[in-house]
Amino acid sequence: MSEEIRIPREALASVESHCGRPVLWEIVSSRRGATVWKGTGPAASVALKAGQGEGAPITAREITVAESMPGHSPLIASGRTGIASWLITPWHDGPSTWDAFRTVRITHQGTEEARDAAVGLCLAVTDLHRQGWVHGDLQPDHAIHTKTGVQLIDCTWAASPTLPPSRTFQGGLPHLLAPELAAEIEAGHRPVKVTPAAETYTLAATLWRSATGRWPFDYTAAADAEGPIAGPRARQLIAGGQLSPALAPQWPALLSVLRTAMAVFPEARPSSHALALLIADTPL
Repeated sequence: MSEEIRIPREALASVESHCGRPVLWEIVSSRRGATVWKGTGPAASVALKAGQGEGAPITAREITVAESMPGHSPLIASGRTGIASWLITPWHDGPSTWDAFRTVRITHQGTEEARDAAVGLCLAVTDLHRQGWVHGDLQPDHAIHTKTGVQLIDCTWAASPTLPPSRTFQGGLPHLLAPELAAEIEAGHRPVKVTPAAETYTLAATLWRSATGRWPFDYTAAADAEGPIAGPRARQLIAGGQLSPALAPQWPALLSVLRTAMAVFPEARPSSHALALLIADTPL
């Protein structure tokens, strides 16, 4: 267990009730005031997240999303103590999108499996959009490809007409932001409102990152003596349209489709569903 954040007593009891005893614990991640554990018992495995300090209100937001967003990581239990917020969701077995594209990145093989994963992710996002939701923070590690379908995780910043975006949200991973969204963030517009078109851009950028291991833009010409381009600077450059598209050798047919979905103008992008159809027809 984490030395900084301990599993709340009430959460431990809920996990043992759901999974049986004994429960074996494994830390999955610990950052920004929140720790995630995998708990495995005789009957089931779960993911437990606990946040305290700056992580407490962020985890509380994730609880609110889990209570109302349909179809992904249903809430098993949640609670708040004097210093922490916590929630328990099912553990999803399967590779992340990043993992599903590993063979493509390294050997340029495995395109059929990766194509299936890409289509599955697009359709999961489509389902979300059809219900009026956006995930808000799509990344290569924020979807798990299970035997029964794609499960979107890390849904803290999801929003819908009934759950407005949080003013705490900073827009997601800067390297994957749609240009118009990056420009709104740089202009100081709050709360950050992710549209389906902006999310489709991020969806395509996420698949680009997964397939190539590179960001969608070439930062070489913009780099300076201070070192690699960090997140805030990347957002500024993307907002200003000052970057050239990155080139990569992996699976040219797929990258061409993804580049189309990363069109500068939102109206020129396909929907997430149309992107799924385009990828499904992409030569291997």
